[in-house]
Amino acid sequence: MTLKKTTMLFEENMYKKLQEKSKMENLSIGELVREAVTNYYGIKSSKEKMEALEKLSKMNLPVSDYDEMEKDIVKGLLNDKYS
Repeated sequence: MTLKKTTMLFEENMYKKLQEKSKMENLSIGELVREAVTNYYGIKSSKEKMEALEKLSKMNLPVSDYDEMEKDIVKGLLNDKYS
C-alpha cells in the first residue's frame, strides 16, 4: 500500500488525547487517524468487502420474503410499544 502524506493540525487537548490513546493502543498517531477515517467513512478495499460478503453468506442466516420480514419488524415494534 502506498501512503500519501498530509499535514493535520489539532488543538492541544485533542493532540494530548491522541498521544495517550496512541500509547495505550501501541499505535502511532498516524495509524490512529487512518483507522478513524476508515471506520468513520466506511472506506474498505474491494477485497475486504468481498471477504465480509463471503462470511455473511456462510452464516446461513434466515432470510424471508421482504414483505414478510417487514410485517415481522412492525409486529415486533408494536409488541415492544405496548408491553
